[in-house]
Parts: sequence; C-alpha cells; structure tokens
Amino acid sequence: MKTPVAAREGVADRLGRTGRSLGREVTSAAHEQELTLAAVHQALADRDVAPVVISIDSLDERARHAIGKARLVVTVGGDGTLLTASHWVTGAAVLGVNSAPRSSVGYLALARRATIARILARIERGTLLPTPVARLEAELEGQILPPALNDILIAHERPAATSRYQLRLGAKQAKHRSSGLWVSTATGSTAGIRSAGGRKMALTSRRLQFRARELYRPYEKDVALESGFVPEGGELVVESAMEAGWLFPDGTRLAVPFHFGARAVFRVAEEPMLLFADPERWTG
Repeated sequence: MKTPVAAREGVADRLGRTGRSLGREVTSAAHEQELTLAAVHQALADRDVAPVVISIDSLDERARHAIGKARLVVTVGGDGTLLTASHWVTGAAVLGVNSAPRSSVGYLALARRATIARILARIERGTLLPTPVARLEAELEGQILPPALNDILIAHERPAATSRYQLRLGAKQAKHRSSGLWVSTATGSTAGIRSAGGRKMALTSRRLQFRARELYRPYEKDVALESGFVPEGGELVVESAMEAGWLFPDGTRLAVPFHFGARAVFRVAEEPMLLFADPERWTG
C-alpha cells in the first residue's frame, strides 16, 4: 500500500498552514486511501484471507521476500505503488486497486473501492484471469537489474543537462544528445514514452519500444535510431557518455548509476508478469 502525502511527517501541517487548495486535496486523498484500504481488508476477510501488509516506503529485504513468495499481490494506491511492488514479484498475479481515483493515476489498476469485492469474487470463481505481460530486463555491466514493468528512462541526473549516450540495435548505431532515452514495454507504452511521441502498443505485445526525448539534430539533419522497436528476442545496447548518468526503472524509487563508459543491454525479460488488467485500455 502507498503512504499518502498527507500521512508523511510534517507534510499535512505544512500544507494546512498555507491555506491553499493543495492541502485540502492531499487530505482528501489520504481519507480516500483509508476507506479503500478498509474495503480491501474487508473483501479479503470475507474470503478468509489474512494478507501480509507492506508499506511501499518500507520495502526491506523481508518485505521483498514476502512479495516474491506471494500467490496474489494486491496494491492499494496508484500506478507508482503497483510498479514499485512489481519489481519483486516472481510468480504472483498482481491486482491494482486505485485508492483515490480523483487524484491518483491508476491506469494499471483494475479495481476501485466500489468494485474490489466484485472483482475478488470473479478471481475466486476463475471467471477473471490475469494477462501475461512482458517486462523489461536491463543488464548493466553483467548485473541483471530488477525487471521493469513499464519502462526505464536513461538520463542525466540534472534535468536541464544534456543526456549523452550511444546506442546500437542490430547493425544500426547512433550517438545521441537529448533530454533522455525512454525504453518501454507494451504495458508502459501508454505512459512516459507516449507523452514523448511514442506509439501505444497492444498489452500482450512482446516487443520493446524506444524513443529519445527532445533529440538534438545538428543542422536539422535526421539522426539514426531516434525511435523504434526492439523485436522479441532482440537487444538494444546503450553506452553512457555521461559522468552523472542514471537509469530510472519505473520512476524514481529505484535509480541506478549509469556512469561514463558503462554499457546497458535491454531485452524482454524471460518471465512475464501476470496482471489483472483491461487490455482495451491499450488499444485504439
């Protein structure tokens, strides 16, 4: 489960003193989170399920082990909560519950407070099955990183700085100067990469998509490998030309240094993740 902004130490008091509408919004979202969490607990209790409860802000080794051993992982929060938990999922099916739809992005979440009991009943009966979705594996200098469900952003640690890197796909190579490079799964094709001009992909696709952000084009010339797709079984190789480069899998909670000369290889992970989702959100 997520920790609402208003529940974090000092935040609610600080926002409350400003008298601004943002303070009321985060307080309302925290209240919605409490109601949704209670509804999830009740729906599970009705099925004699006693869950292991883990805060997304306390993912220590013991918590990661519990997620890895689980048969069903239910995330209560928004997409960020689901994505962070997904890094440690091995064989479980994952159900996202959007705890505060008015303020939280929950594109990956199938359930809400009003529907959680009904959806769990369908899962119990076997009339609602999860969809196997591809995850993104990154190998950095021989080390395999936790799989990303949505995407990995390659960028300089300072947003205003130029991201410099070389990339190779098959026989094609290029050197880029940009605001960063997105590498995305089909699941993540509706997220950051689409905002950068990428294409929505079918949820079950096992291709990867990549796209440079704000690519520098000297003299308005075309630059190779500005965007494209990595076929199933293929690899995209990226070499850092930044002393302060980073890899950001599924957001900012897990950040990995990507220093000058380091090489990362991106491919579809061998094992998909089982996600309860509506595939129609990834069509059209």
